[in-house]
Amino acid sequence: MKKKLVLLFAILFSVSGISVPSVNAIDISIGVSDRPYYVHGPGYWSGGVYYVWAPGYWEWYHHHKRWHHGYYRIRH
Repeated sequence: MKKKLVLLFAILFSVSGISVPSVNAIDISIGVSDRPYYVHGPGYWSGGVYYVWAPGYWEWYHHHKRWHHGYYRIRH
C-alpha cells in the first residue's frame, strides 16, 4: 500500500512539474571590461568628419546601475 501511495505521489509530482512553465526567467549579462578603443583607436576620419572615442560610463536607470559601453562619436 505504501509503495502504491509513493508511486502515485511521484507521478503526480512529475506531471505537475512538467506542465508548469517557468514565468520568471532571468537574463544575466557579464562583461569583463570595456575595451579602451574598438577598431579605429582614439579617433578616425570618415567622410570629412572626425570621430573620437567616448568611454563607457555607469548611470542609474529605474533604481539600478547600468553600464553603457564606450562608442565613437562626432567631435564637436
